[in-house]
Amino acid sequence: MFTDTIDALDKAKRIFDHIADTFEEKNINPSPLNYYIWYSYIKGDNPRFRQEMDSILKDPYGYTDRMGKRLYDDYLTDDDSSSTEFDRAFRRLIDLMVQKMNSWSSKLETHTAELDRCTTELADPDLDPKKVKIITDTVLNAANTMKESSVAFQEEMNQSSEEVKILRQQLIEARSEAMLDELTEVGNRKMFNNTIEEFLMNSEEHSDSLCIILSDIDHFKKFNDTYGHLVGDSILRYFANLMKKTRSVDETICRYGGEEFIILLANSSLEKAAERAEQIRVSLEKAHLKRKDEDKPISTVTASFGIAVFNGTESAEELVSRADKALYQAKNNGRNQTVLETELKEV
Repeated sequence: MFTDTIDALDKAKRIFDHIADTFEEKNINPSPLNYYIWYSYIKGDNPRFRQEMDSILKDPYGYTDRMGKRLYDDYLTDDDSSSTEFDRAFRRLIDLMVQKMNSWSSKLETHTAELDRCTTELADPDLDPKKVKIITDTVLNAANTMKESSVAFQEEMNQSSEEVKILRQQLIEARSEAMLDELTEVGNRKMFNNTIEEFLMNSEEHSDSLCIILSDIDHFKKFNDTYGHLVGDSILRYFANLMKKTRSVDETICRYGGEEFIILLANSSLEKAAERAEQIRVSLEKAHLKRKDEDKPISTVTASFGIAVFNGTESAEELVSRADKALYQAKNNGRNQTVLETELKEV
């Protein structure tokens, strides 16, 4: 379903949820290195790396830790000035983790070689008791050293895992902020573009209908000129909050630009969308807004609405264009009203 779970926070978090699900499904070790490999793969901004991963995932043996290390060395170690701060921090963490793993591997090889030597010596039937004790002490010392190294390594891994969690939260917050309009705290234009494109790409898999409501605050320039831009900003925030408070789970609300807002409704119809637009319009018209330092209310604030429904094949631009034409007609008809695309006058 095309629901409000595609809000900015959930959309960012979904990357890591998908990684966690994939790791469980494919039995992949949830190490920081593997997290970064799969994070980079899902981001998809390295075509050669993505193509290589696609080939690996088609192989019957699939992805392994060893392949992840090779992919990291081959494709993801070069510094890229276009990388985000998150990417760079994640890369530094992975480089450190690789160094720790290599150090641990080297120690393990040394201990293993020492134990192999002791095993060979113990196989000598002519060993005297003193030699046996020396070998036994060597084995115990090696075992204790390995245990200490293992505990230290595990602590380092746990610390790195915590760093991964922190970086993940930073990514979630950064993606969330990047998708939100700073003033009104609804989705911004980027969020609208991403959301509608995702729906249109998957439109063949959905039987539900997508409607969009394009709205515009009437005579907004007059409020800015009369009361100042701070009041204008307050009106925008009020209008956004009014829509947010009464939205359903099937809605995504975005500021389209200036005083224009757009609502995407899934599982809807022109009639349902018209009811929703009228609910918002009437609530805004009835509001008695006033400045904080005055008891006298400001002029009545109203908005106009244009509505279109996705026809199953068109582009996002075409869909928005039809809603914009309906909005334009609502303005020409006197404002403070809702016009459906089916009510457009023939030219």
